[in-house]
Amino acid sequence: MLDVMRRHAYSWMTRVVLGLIVLVFMFWGIGSGVFEQVHPIATVNGSPILPAEVDREANQMRQTLQSMYGANAASVLQGMNIRLEALGRIIESRLVGHEARALGIRITDSELEKRLTSEQAFLVNGQFDLGAYQEILRAQNYLPAEFEDVMRAQMMNEFMRRMIDDGVQTSPAEVRHAYDLRNQRVALAFVEIPYQPYTAKIVPTKEQLADFYKTNSGQFREPERASIAFIHYRPLLLAAQVTPSEKDLESYYKRSLRSRFSYPDRVHARHILIRAPEGATTAQQDAARAKAESLLAQIKAGRDFKKLAEKNSDDLATRREGGDLGLFARGQMIKPFEESVFKMKAGDVAVVQTEFGFHVVKLDEFQPAHQDTLEQARPAIIEALRTEAGAKLAREALNQDRAAADQGRSFEEIAKSRGLDAVETPKFARGGTIAAAPTAHRLSEAAFELEPGQVRVVTDRDNSYLMKLLSKEPARLPPLAEIEPAVRDMLVRQLAAGVARTQGQKLLEQIKGPGDFAGVAAANQLEVTKVSEFARSTRAVPGLGEFREVTDAAGTVPNVPGVIDRVMEHNGNSYIFMVTARGAPSDEEWEKDEQSFADEYLSFARVQAWTRFVNGLRARAQVDIDRDQLG
Repeated sequence: MLDVMRRHAYSWMTRVVLGLIVLVFMFWGIGSGVFEQVHPIATVNGSPILPAEVDREANQMRQTLQSMYGANAASVLQGMNIRLEALGRIIESRLVGHEARALGIRITDSELEKRLTSEQAFLVNGQFDLGAYQEILRAQNYLPAEFEDVMRAQMMNEFMRRMIDDGVQTSPAEVRHAYDLRNQRVALAFVEIPYQPYTAKIVPTKEQLADFYKTNSGQFREPERASIAFIHYRPLLLAAQVTPSEKDLESYYKRSLRSRFSYPDRVHARHILIRAPEGATTAQQDAARAKAESLLAQIKAGRDFKKLAEKNSDDLATRREGGDLGLFARGQMIKPFEESVFKMKAGDVAVVQTEFGFHVVKLDEFQPAHQDTLEQARPAIIEALRTEAGAKLAREALNQDRAAADQGRSFEEIAKSRGLDAVETPKFARGGTIAAAPTAHRLSEAAFELEPGQVRVVTDRDNSYLMKLLSKEPARLPPLAEIEPAVRDMLVRQLAAGVARTQGQKLLEQIKGPGDFAGVAAANQLEVTKVSEFARSTRAVPGLGEFREVTDAAGTVPNVPGVIDRVMEHNGNSYIFMVTARGAPSDEEWEKDEQSFADEYLSFARVQAWTRFVNGLRARAQVDIDRDQLG
């Protein structure tokens, strides 16, 4: 089958031409000059990852995000460096592939053929369609052999993932303990001993200032600073001048119709799961069915489905969203559930039994299979073509302009010739941000990798910059005379905080038990603040903010009500806390959530195991990344 697909994918003349092109690429690469060699963007144990691979992976990720988020995709993409994410995926795949081969794991041709011929995207009327296969590969810029290699790697990764998953086990006691910790709630009372009232009486001597400055000099050291000039090559700005022709639009539409603009039958449904897993007794099954039927009757009588789901559903993943399952197509849900839902009409409510129990299902919407017309797809196509064109224009301009900058041409001249702006920044600290480009973290990092006068191309969050280091100052420790007020303020605050802590310790010693808490506070003219019940898992105390030391200690107080046996400090102030109430989730809550939480906990444990596995591979591997190409 693989040979058949390869033979029919391209004519013999096309293959000859492609072969010649590949030879040229192998020897000379693709670049701004005929004899410019293609350099890997990264290597993994000597195995090269070429820029084209990263660009293709990034483009596929971009299309996936656009399909998922629609009009909101731009804001999602703005918050990530998609080429870096794409490279990370490829590196992980290479590392796992190397380990799999070292273990003797192989994907046979027959296994690969079975996978390809069962992929939903390649099926027409339930059968593998060679034309659909070829069309989708062309739309993704894949040769058949390349795509088969990618699929082999993906299958090998899936095999390794299953192997790691199968090795993860959790005990019932471990799961219950995790559930109790997540859902434990506490209520507190506290008194605050602020440091501020003590500052007025503290007047440090010259000797104290000098000693404090010497002992804490690291806190006063000023970081390395730099200033740069840069030009921002915004792909969409450059592409704004590009107007795709009608022919280009039609061509993109035709080659992407099946992969981007065709939609199968889809439904938007929500459910309430009443769990009755395999192995449940007849009584348990009958009770679950009766509860599901009762909920169905309430919904038909006009009760709010969302509120009933939030209160009753055993599916923790969707309960908070009112049981919302979103849009899904055939093949995404278990068969009995899917078969029933796709027979329903919008507005219908029914009870469906599956291996998980009984589902009270409501169909919100049915979307029949359809294809976007060219007019409907036009905005997305224009954006895709402009994104491609803008990225190409940016690469071409950057290659030319870096050479011009290296030859001494000023950034002002370069920017003016492109209709762009050249920006010169004031000095900024290492680890800080650039006011003119606050989200371009890689730009500020790269400045400290250069020497004054050096030029570099930097890619950051899908934006490209031409950058020149103007100046760089080393880190320095200012003399005491220059920063004496700041040193004095820090010392006074530290001494005042110490006084507050000592006072807090004296008060704590007066509190012999929970009954003394309010009396000791009143005797010292301090107010008791009460904090109503909250989840310890937040790691924050309402009204005070993140205070992990308190939320951790609140779980270890042996008797409730009970006073935490040490003074806590936060922002210089001291606190004495009493746990006034603490409760673990009830056995009834646990029984209701047990299976869902156990599944969730196991999934989390597997993700952690896989992450440790991949990190271990990376620690032992030789991974080199060309930051100039990637950013």
